[in-house]
Amino acid sequence: MNPILLPFPLNVYGLTLELEFGAAKHLHFGIYGEKGTEGTSYPEAQARAQETLQTLLPPTPARILEYGFGSASLATELGASGYEVTALSPLVEEYRAAQDSGAEGVNYLHGDLANFEPEEVFDVMLLQQSAQYLDPLQLLVCANSCLKEGGQLLIADEFLLDDSTRKPQPRPLLANFLRFAQRCGFSAERQRDLGRQVAPGLVEFAGLLDKHSTTLCERLGINAAELQQLRGQLEEMATQYQHALLGYTLLDLRAGSKLPDRAEFGSIDSFSLQEIKPLFESSFETSFDESVWLWKYAAGRGRAVCARAGGELVAHYGGAPRDILYFGEPSKAIQICDVMVLPEYRSFVSRDTLFFKTAATFLEQQVGNCAEHLLGFGFPNQRVLRMARRLGLYDVTDSFIEIHYPLRVAGAHSDYEIVPFDLLAQEAPATVDRLWAQMQEDLRKQIVGKRDWNYCYYRYCTHPAWARGHYKCVSLQSKLDGQTKAVFLLKQQDEGRLLMDIVGAVEQFPIYVEVLRDALALDNIPLLCRTTRAQALKLNIPDAHWQELEIEIPCNIWTRGPSAEQLQGAWWLTAGDMDFL
Repeated sequence: MNPILLPFPLNVYGLTLELEFGAAKHLHFGIYGEKGTEGTSYPEAQARAQETLQTLLPPTPARILEYGFGSASLATELGASGYEVTALSPLVEEYRAAQDSGAEGVNYLHGDLANFEPEEVFDVMLLQQSAQYLDPLQLLVCANSCLKEGGQLLIADEFLLDDSTRKPQPRPLLANFLRFAQRCGFSAERQRDLGRQVAPGLVEFAGLLDKHSTTLCERLGINAAELQQLRGQLEEMATQYQHALLGYTLLDLRAGSKLPDRAEFGSIDSFSLQEIKPLFESSFETSFDESVWLWKYAAGRGRAVCARAGGELVAHYGGAPRDILYFGEPSKAIQICDVMVLPEYRSFVSRDTLFFKTAATFLEQQVGNCAEHLLGFGFPNQRVLRMARRLGLYDVTDSFIEIHYPLRVAGAHSDYEIVPFDLLAQEAPATVDRLWAQMQEDLRKQIVGKRDWNYCYYRYCTHPAWARGHYKCVSLQSKLDGQTKAVFLLKQQDEGRLLMDIVGAVEQFPIYVEVLRDALALDNIPLLCRTTRAQALKLNIPDAHWQELEIEIPCNIWTRGPSAEQLQGAWWLTAGDMDFL
């Protein structure tokens, strides 16, 4: 194989081995003994890693599927040993090179695992440093369909072992992966961490990058900064291996029985709109709006875990990512939405129910210190929240209230006026972003979803309700200098107007809301808003009436992240944060 044809950083890895040792027989890490690199070459350590996997295989002539076969050294050796091997790679460069090698006993294929439909099931599915590039749930679902009952799933790869500190990681947490595996019907035959035996080779390889840096940059068309960054990553990984923060883990899992009624889990790409409609309507007792669903989830915006029973979609747990400021620092949260279970599966009594399994799987994938999203939040009904708390999934951080403003004209702030505001006008982005910059500074001690122009445009202008005329945008201007002081997003609510969002200086919000109330009262239109109880004073005016909505704001406690105590009363949320308005 010509390593230059491989994508970065595989091309660096392969070419470095070729320059140093004359060939890149393997494209995976090596395993060393107690003396580290002393007396063992890098290729010898790589061969030992391959032999470690081979010792766990059943005798020939077992049927083996290898996904992400790299240099095809393992597939070639297994084919020559009498195994019936199918080798599948998503990289066309790997596939072409393997095809040209003419190895016997191996059927080389090009494609993604998610789209692979074998004619017969396999005895073994094997992944050596290729599992990390797959969605864990998708990998396990595909493995289940590819393996016979009792079949062997062998994985040698990098897993996160420690999630005690906040740092989003691309690798799955091993504990979560094993939970996924159990829910998908796998049992763990053996588990072995080889991180400390892999670490010495990473340090050695980092030195080889320095030695061959000039040639690598010239032949691969990369710059020295990219190479140094890769070198730093290898050294950091070696340190993490040594301190058991990261593991190079060998997993030997066994597929369970193929019971027809066993739940099968999937991600957001594993169901169609036609399937979600009956589940949605039976769960919420309202008609399914395809345009709103696509607004939330299409084009990679949403995340979800679903479950099937007997091939039928029976459960869904979804979420919409949000950029937030977490006590002044940029972060991410995910708003939990569309939690649905068909009535006949709607049990919440234990951790063996579909609700718990889909919810826990979603939280393990999406929320926590090392996940894409630090926080999860939402607006569940009381029954769901009560059961989720009992099962140890959620706790409560605040409650949602509705503020009704008195229908009268005070006229106390004659220096301001309410005028229409066009969010699509050329000057709108600069205006909204200026107001948001002020607002985020005022909310440095809170947690708040971004409300810059990009967010406002997506949340309102692209929402189907915008085209239907349900939203209206106005601004508060100073009569003295004509400057826009605040922007309001409103929605028609019965005979009144619901304040969905306000962007501006937070300390002035009571004044701004009073001016808006006055302007609407002139046309006999009442104003109301929804917000978290802890932040309600920031939107309060004299004689306003607060009404409990019996909606509590949950937080995730299933995975490791900020505690409920840290989050108590910290969220700034309004009606605009609710996905169903």
